[in-house]
Amino acid sequence: MTTKTISRHKPPRIDGASLQAQFSRYDRTTFCGFAYDRADLGRRYTVELLIDGEPYMSSLCDEFLTALVDANVGDGRFGFTFNVPEPVISGARIVEARLANIGSPVGVPIRCDAAAPDGQWHRSGGIEWVGGLRFEGWLAQDIDEDIEILVAQRPVMTVRTAGWTHVARGGEFGVGRRIDFNLPEHFADGRVRGLSARTLSGRNLISEPITFVAFDRGLEQAIADLGRWDSERLRGQLFDRLLPASVPFHTYRNWKERFAPAVQSEMQSEAAVVLIGDVRVEESIESIEAQRHSAWTAVSLPTRAFGQFDPNAALDFVDGDAAGSEFFVFCLSGTILAEDALSRFAETFAAEPDCDLVYGDVDIPTGAGAVWPLAFPAFDLERALEQAYGAYFFAVRRGQVLEALESATSLYDLFLSHVETGRAYHLPGSLAALPQIDVSRATAELVAASEAYFARNPIPASVEPRKAGLLPAVRIKRIADQNERTTIIIPTRNRAELLRRCIETITPAVRKTNARILVVDNDSSEPEALDFLEDISADGVEVISVEGPFNFARINNAAVDFADTDNICFLNNDIEAIDDDWLEELLSRLAAPDVGAVGAKLLWPNSVVQHGGVVLGTYFSAVHAFNDRMDGDPGYGDLLQVAHECSAVTAACLLMRKPDFLAVGGMDEIRFPINFNDVDLCLKLRQLGKRIVFTPDAKLVHLESASRGRDSAPNRKERFNREILMLRSKWGETLLDDPYYSPLLGLDSTPFSALAWPPRSWTSRANRPPNPVVPPIGM
Repeated sequence: MTTKTISRHKPPRIDGASLQAQFSRYDRTTFCGFAYDRADLGRRYTVELLIDGEPYMSSLCDEFLTALVDANVGDGRFGFTFNVPEPVISGARIVEARLANIGSPVGVPIRCDAAAPDGQWHRSGGIEWVGGLRFEGWLAQDIDEDIEILVAQRPVMTVRTAGWTHVARGGEFGVGRRIDFNLPEHFADGRVRGLSARTLSGRNLISEPITFVAFDRGLEQAIADLGRWDSERLRGQLFDRLLPASVPFHTYRNWKERFAPAVQSEMQSEAAVVLIGDVRVEESIESIEAQRHSAWTAVSLPTRAFGQFDPNAALDFVDGDAAGSEFFVFCLSGTILAEDALSRFAETFAAEPDCDLVYGDVDIPTGAGAVWPLAFPAFDLERALEQAYGAYFFAVRRGQVLEALESATSLYDLFLSHVETGRAYHLPGSLAALPQIDVSRATAELVAASEAYFARNPIPASVEPRKAGLLPAVRIKRIADQNERTTIIIPTRNRAELLRRCIETITPAVRKTNARILVVDNDSSEPEALDFLEDISADGVEVISVEGPFNFARINNAAVDFADTDNICFLNNDIEAIDDDWLEELLSRLAAPDVGAVGAKLLWPNSVVQHGGVVLGTYFSAVHAFNDRMDGDPGYGDLLQVAHECSAVTAACLLMRKPDFLAVGGMDEIRFPINFNDVDLCLKLRQLGKRIVFTPDAKLVHLESASRGRDSAPNRKERFNREILMLRSKWGETLLDDPYYSPLLGLDSTPFSALAWPPRSWTSRANRPPNPVVPPIGM
């Protein structure tokens, strides 16, 4: 037998003359550069970072660099960035970069004892298509220029940055100027095009044109208009779910004229409109006279303070001129009713026999004739108690009005006396434009109404005014049971510096609430980590070991089995507390027996909001809200200033009762080992009728995936894709209709940042528990 050599592997040769490379220090912990072969621009190198001669991390050279494009170096995607943790860099002497598996140096080594320069990061910005005609991106902080947008290499518009956003920079995030724009509507014609962008000084922001396609009213409707097969319409429906379209809020007037709920047949029920106050009454009456619903009567009740009225005068109207009215609409004088407002209320009461109260969306005037939409969720008790968001335009059946007027003396009292989750309905679409609200006077009345609500309930709570926002608001503080104990569960693997900082910063809150810490070690191997685990164990912190591949759900399930307290708080090891009140605040929200889980406001280290609750539906998935806002921003409808409900909160910081965790079977280790196990957990709690609450009054810093890395890494993409498909399979119907997110708001990119194009639904909706379709294991 003869042996024949088929091929022989030879290590790649690097011609020193053709290799072009640079390595520099951006700031104390960030290193960046580029590497490319001038003779082979299609080649992508992997660069290895060495600290004191030992390999530490690696990166593919595929970041887009404007300077390289301007120099006609291929597509410009030859850059790399490394972010080294502070504890590592503080003990290092030399940092250098080399081509992985080849060993050729990239630039020159950098001495760590030299002062970090005021570096300029090598990336100028970036833009991506998010669906429809909408594009988003960022521009470097130090570049304050307008951006020219080109389609098919022809200039079509100029845009400015607006606000700030987080930008991935190595393993961490920096701050960039936010880019967010929509192309003109005539590009929504189904043709495939390419978009380019550059600053007015000529810096290219993308390496090659971004391919996009958009359809007027969505692909599904376009196929239906063409009379194509139902099977093709299903393809269009899936396309619209994965790449939904939106338009910016400033186009609201045109959007409102174009999209409107269908006009139904005239209902015969008589409506009564009660205007509270005596300001601009004539304007309100004029809008009532223009109603499509012809059967109505109206009254204006004088007010003693904001929203207050004489209940005897109200009862005289109910039993007198409005004796034949089947439902009553309450609002401030000066409110301008939409012409279909009364007819839509009447339709809802006729279609939903279990409905006692209906509230609608409203428009907020901002001067110079401009209006902005406040699109509300299905009923949200926590937000109702803190903001009374639906109290400015709502309707109640006759029987409930007579009962409420026995004790109610204000608009807020009336609204909060009907806050049964299953019997309060929301009507999407603006039903009225609000007058200017005296926020300071209104806040005092809201405090009184919320206090009256808690006086009727068994759980004691204090109520205090909040800082004025778009609407009046208060802060609710329920009194937690002091006899209940809480275990804070912290999974960890290596990265001792993260765990050390986490425990140091949360300890004051732990002591304040008499809680305990349980660290769950998952195969740590670094000597520093093992030493630290031994040290904290000696100091009284409980440490248990869960061996095997990283499975976040399995690790937490094992920890809950070990914990013997009433409550459990899941906490990532890359969390840092800002104050010692956060756990007390979470416990206060959990004191309501119908609350299943409470989540906190989390920030990236650069003060951009990382978690403001979870919204379902974006890209047919689940995403964190308000990633486009800095800390201190009130958020859409003041949602970053008031506690409110949402479909889910992140397990990076999540408090719940242990019996509730066991009742839903804990976290799903098979279907959601790493991602979406917290979303699945919260939806299972909601299935039991529990509420999920986000509170802005518990605020912490989250490094997000600092310990385990990000899911964009190639070896993790397949697992992530499987988990997102499982989420769609199990909770698909819920993803399509998040009760806490309006069907009039966009599902592309960042929630609460645009209007849906077209709207998904105008139908009245109650807040109902979700129903899953559970795929068999292995499917």
